[in-house]
Amino acid sequence: MSIKSLGSQSLIYGAGHVAARGVTFLLLPIYTNIFSLEDYGIISLIYTFLGFMNVVLHYGLDASLLKHYMPADSEERKTILSNAYGSFLITTILFSVLLIIFRNNVSGLLFGINLPNITLLVVGILFFDVLWSIHVLILRAEERPVYFSIISFLNVLSTLALNILFVIYLELGIYGVLLSNLITSGVIFLITFPIILKRSSIKSLSLKYWKKMMKFGVPFLPAGIFSMILELSDRYILRYLTDIETVGLYNAGYKLGLLILLIVMGFNMAWQPYFLKKKGEERKYIADVTTLVFAVLGFLWILLLLWSDTMVKMKFGDFSFFGEQYWEATSIVPIIGLAYVFHAGYLIQLPGVYLLEKTGWIPWVRGLGALSNIILNFLFIPEYGIVGAASATCLSFILMAVFIYFINRKFFPIPFNWQKLAIIIFTTVVISLIHFNFPLESAGKMLISVLYPAIMIFNQMEGLKQIKSILHQNTKSS
Repeated sequence: MSIKSLGSQSLIYGAGHVAARGVTFLLLPIYTNIFSLEDYGIISLIYTFLGFMNVVLHYGLDASLLKHYMPADSEERKTILSNAYGSFLITTILFSVLLIIFRNNVSGLLFGINLPNITLLVVGILFFDVLWSIHVLILRAEERPVYFSIISFLNVLSTLALNILFVIYLELGIYGVLLSNLITSGVIFLITFPIILKRSSIKSLSLKYWKKMMKFGVPFLPAGIFSMILELSDRYILRYLTDIETVGLYNAGYKLGLLILLIVMGFNMAWQPYFLKKKGEERKYIADVTTLVFAVLGFLWILLLLWSDTMVKMKFGDFSFFGEQYWEATSIVPIIGLAYVFHAGYLIQLPGVYLLEKTGWIPWVRGLGALSNIILNFLFIPEYGIVGAASATCLSFILMAVFIYFINRKFFPIPFNWQKLAIIIFTTVVISLIHFNFPLESAGKMLISVLYPAIMIFNQMEGLKQIKSILHQNTKSS
């Protein structure tokens, strides 16, 4: 796969992923105009739990499935998938049963409200989500981004339509949010289940093969847990140090900052299969891709920095994009966006530990991020509130990107184009300083929004000229 092919697949996967994850962004006008800060705080804690348990119930075996499935022939693929999916099915059912049995005890502890029926809805959502995510993982492994995107858009349309029905018209509140998610997850599970049926067989089950896959995947379990702690623990720490209303306010701003993550994860869905298949010159490709990715993400971050406050105050009749009580949340949007720019820096550098099968380093990197995030949250939140929580997350992602860089310097040095990266960083810093020190009107924001990509295009052209000059000199000397 060429870089051009990587780009096209990133766009397709990105569209699907932006659609699937972006539905929470599209729902923000509904939630922030209808729900109180307290109710939205409860919803935030529920989805924090769902996100965390989705990682735990995949216990690294999903990463191992992708790693082993891609290079295998059709018969071996059947064995790989059968063992992985059978494992997911057993563990998800067992956990669901436990959660149902103890539903009277866990709802107040986990969600801040003692309603056991909420736990039952959460169990159903979790069961379907854990399994159908494996269905679409196979689509990624087989490089079928169009089918993947169709499923993603179905997810969006169903979720939006059902939220409008249950939350706006039937006024079911929190139950309406969860019921719409449960129905959508169940429908997608049923539609995509034939993907598994056609590619697996009970006869292919093998404890020996399962152990082999788990050996590769086990390091990803603590790594995944650490990632979720890094991304989600701030909600629970905010709940502990402040109140549920602050959690709701923080989550609204966080969701807007996640626009950067949607692009990053869309890219990563194409990036993983790309570097797992790439043979030869991996380091040069990683360096080239890094420059392009940071140029694009830098532009998106600038747009978020300049326009997020304007966006949330946009009026639609009697409603604004964010309900007025949530406007304060815009203070954390650029901080969260910047955090996920550095998250991209971490993901781009992962090929080294994958290709050399040194995945044992991944839990250490993510563990550093998780531990630093917890410590920084406890230090910053009492003084700075939601801005402190966002800053803790951003600093933790920076530490992860730096840590993986030094690991790669030892095992898998990458020849980054530091000149181009320096231009990207310098331009972004200058624009952010202008924004914070000189209040800009819409015309000024538009000018800067156009200026950044112009500088990036010139930056790329200068790099091409240098390459041509070097080639010319080498030709003359020879």
